[in-house]
Amino acid sequence: MENLFLTDLLDKLLDLKEKMMSGIDIESSNVSLLNMKQYLNLRKHDYSRLQDELTKVGLSSFGRSQGHIEASINVAIEMLAHALGKQSEVQQAALSYEESHAIMDKNSEIFSTSSDKTKIMITVPSNYMDDEFWFSNLSHEGVHLFRINTAHDSTEAWSDMAELIKLEQYASGKDLRIYVDLAGPKIRTSLFKYKKSPDKIKKIKVNYGEKVLIRSANQPPFEKKPKQYAAIIGCTLEHLGDLVKVGDRVFVDDGKIEMLIEAIYGDDIDCSVLTHKEGGSSIKDEKGINFPDSNINIQAITERDKEILPHICNYANIIGISFAQTPEDIRDLIEQLDLLGKKGQIAIVAKIETKKGVENLPQILETLIEYGNSGVMIARGDLAIEIGFENLAYMQEEILDLCTAAHMPVILATQVLESKMKTNIPSRAEISDVAFAHKAECVMLNKGEYALETIKILSTILKQMDLIFRKNKLLYNHSFQWK
Repeated sequence: MENLFLTDLLDKLLDLKEKMMSGIDIESSNVSLLNMKQYLNLRKHDYSRLQDELTKVGLSSFGRSQGHIEASINVAIEMLAHALGKQSEVQQAALSYEESHAIMDKNSEIFSTSSDKTKIMITVPSNYMDDEFWFSNLSHEGVHLFRINTAHDSTEAWSDMAELIKLEQYASGKDLRIYVDLAGPKIRTSLFKYKKSPDKIKKIKVNYGEKVLIRSANQPPFEKKPKQYAAIIGCTLEHLGDLVKVGDRVFVDDGKIEMLIEAIYGDDIDCSVLTHKEGGSSIKDEKGINFPDSNINIQAITERDKEILPHICNYANIIGISFAQTPEDIRDLIEQLDLLGKKGQIAIVAKIETKKGVENLPQILETLIEYGNSGVMIARGDLAIEIGFENLAYMQEEILDLCTAAHMPVILATQVLESKMKTNIPSRAEISDVAFAHKAECVMLNKGEYALETIKILSTILKQMDLIFRKNKLLYNHSFQWK
């Protein structure tokens, strides 16, 4: 009976390996790309029951084998064949366990050569000069990267930040990196002024069920607000009416206000408010707008990004592409870096924050692998709105696993210890979130008054998680299907 069970297991593993290799040209693939393709093939099928059966006989269930999946399966096949007294004729894996970890460790050095497993990045605030020891204190407590956000401040301010980071690197002897985020095509609100009411509008209150008209911002203002609308707001996205359809949802201000498109008039869209809030919800100027159901086909690298790139390239170690959605977005930046003579010298991080970015992630990763000096950021703010808050935990796990298969280092970002940063009191949920963030190669903190205290607690948690991390197991069930 035992031999029949082991024979059945061996047959299932041989079938698994055959399916995993389907359609892959082994000779022409980079080993990281090959491993990613094998992993993607594996995830097309449900092998969770097989994993349990392997565990019962003391074999690896491959729950932590994303980075070296073929080698792990080969070991299980060889051990089963040996137990059954059979000859194993599996072809040697292109990538061993040791080689996989060596590649990932090397790729993760884009964040720092520090021995810390999970690196820490923090955003430089505009008022950093209020504390002359801001950079040195944070470096001392464990920050490895400083983030400059080009959506704010000026080229002069960014240069000053970079200069101080370099001075701290020299003084401390630490390998500190400068990460620069391109602003990208952030879609924002703009509150219209009416000809008969020229004063600037700061916010507009809307209630559940009321009508809101959203217009492309370059359109001329109305004489006065039409009575049927509680608000008329502008949108920085041009040709809006061509990009959306009736029934699509619209979210404003990080998802605080939800609306539904009920009609389209040229470049104007007629929406109804779905958010229930006592006293109404306020729409403010220059707040983000998300269209999660719409195919918003816009380029990640804007003309403004291209204009500031020559300046950024003077000091950036890493450049982040906001709203990366396609491989072409990555190639656009590579082309610009090539024109500036910086191709390969500056690392590229693709920020995944849209539904389209998630769907195209395998192709994005392939382009990043070809570039070689790269990483991915899971930008959970916009991503949660795009895919639904209820799907975020599941999707960030899927993204992490796929990136591990591609040996692509990951930054986990957005609201990490946010309460601690702003009030010095962390929520219990935030502490658990940091434990999850340990799976990434880098964790990003935003801005806050209690940055130093937050870095201390973050460093402690990450070091504690180092002791227990490898006990996790992933089930290879039939789940999200990458394109």
